[in-house]
Amino acid sequence: MNQSKIDLRSDTVTKPSSLMLEAMMAAEVGDDVFGDDPTVHKLEEKTASMFGMEAALFCTSGTMTNQLAIRSLCSPGSEVICDKLSHVFLYEGGGIALNAFSSVKTLNGDRGRITAGQVAASVNNANDIHLPVSRLVALENTMNKGGGSIYDFQEIIKIKQVCKDNNLSLHLDGARLFNALVERKESMKDFGNIFDSISICL
Repeated sequence: MNQSKIDLRSDTVTKPSSLMLEAMMAAEVGDDVFGDDPTVHKLEEKTASMFGMEAALFCTSGTMTNQLAIRSLCSPGSEVICDKLSHVFLYEGGGIALNAFSSVKTLNGDRGRITAGQVAASVNNANDIHLPVSRLVALENTMNKGGGSIYDFQEIIKIKQVCKDNNLSLHLDGARLFNALVERKESMKDFGNIFDSISICL
């Protein structure tokens, strides 16, 4: 009896099928620096359209995507608010400090999910020169270290309101977002409307 093993060490250990490899070999390519790669353009346009966002950028890893988003939304001396189990905090090589020159305030959420109340309570006083400037809230959905826990979209809406009230941006590490969307029957465009930036793994 032929039994295949399912590797659950990570959500990134999957390998391309033979059909996927064939598609890669047949893909039309070009120098992306000069904007000459039509396949990358199509992928970016499709992804932006899926979420109703202005544009998308192809990156080679989720970590790179998260770090680019955080760097673009923060400035030196900023602070990023996230759960203590967040991938952006635990597993991205201190990238928030290295790339965005920012510090992190970690919150103790429910299986990795923070609430609007927690975010509101953690925003620094902008008039206190001793504190970093609260600039960004980063959520992860589904939450890897939370056993795949999924945010309630209504809570995300409340977090967004806290962000608006305090001039904060909102980033989503959506490495497993499609799992959440299928489970909750939610819309990609709803997420695109809420978040300033979204990292996804296609």
